Amino acid sequence: LVRTPPDILITTPESLFLMLTSSARETLTSVTTVIVDEIHAVEATKRGTHLALSLERLEQLLPQPAQRIGLSATVRPPERVARFLAGSRPVTVVKPKAAKTFDLSVRVPIADMANIPAVESDSDLDETPAAGSLWPFVEANIVDLIEQNRSTIVFANSRRLAERLTARLNEIHAERLGEPVAQQLNTAVPGGMPAYVMGSGASAGAAPVLARAHHGSVSKEQRALIEDDLKSGRLRCVVATSSLELGIDMGAVDLVIQVQSPPSVASGLQRIGRAGHQVGEISQGVLFPKHRTDLVHCAVAVEQMTDGNIE
Repeated sequence: LVRTPPDILITTPESLFLMLTSSARETLTSVTTVIVDEIHAVEATKRGTHLALSLERLEQLLPQPAQRIGLSATVRPPERVARFLAGSRPVTVVKPKAAKTFDLSVRVPIADMANIPAVESDSDLDETPAAGSLWPFVEANIVDLIEQNRSTIVFANSRRLAERLTARLNEIHAERLGEPVAQQLNTAVPGGMPAYVMGSGASAGAAPVLARAHHGSVSKEQRALIEDDLKSGRLRCVVATSSLELGIDMGAVDLVIQVQSPPSVASGLQRIGRAGHQVGEISQGVLFPKHRTDLVHCAVAVEQMTDGNIE
């Protein structure tokens, strides 16, 4: 980096700080433009404070101030974020006139969430399925939606749920194709397998032919392969956490499914916005609540997302 400085440097607030405290800072003396992508993700955090300090330190190295540009699709109010980026300097807020169009729905796969029936299954894994679990119905509905579209991203709020859901989606898909699924019951586990205890169908480990998991614990190389498989059409679905929420070009995505209400309205807009991620396209999104209280949260989130009421 010091011997052959790049024309364009893509970095993080932490790496910029390290560069400014080392001999590499000399490579930054010719910077003319600083672009902060997805600025809303750092504006109200300690990383944002760290970044603001580093940008001021960078400016001390420059013969003239660099132009600062902040990018985000989910900023409210934009004037406050503009002040964060520019400080006391003159700033211009550029807002496109065309509003993004969302087609959102909250889907409950049963008629009455207060009276959930037991699931009928011929599989030994679900030999005594318990009534009161919504998961088998949600999983089957998600597979239906994935099979109806060319490319789908399913968002979960935790890595554990993403992995478990990925396994179940692949097993349901394999069963529908008539492919054998290895059944390995562990009778030493009191109350059944962990997935069964949590209410989901137990996982037997079908091959990942329909979906693959994408989160921070997956290696960078594997994440790149998964993203490329989805873009090229070799993979129908990716089950992700926030790892696919920001700043990644996933190509043409037909549908985004959110399992459980999103962490925030802004997060929900970022996630659903992965579908139809082009100018003039409609972003299709379906939300599946986990329980009755979550149904209320999903309904409120959809209303706020439709109105653009970001936190």
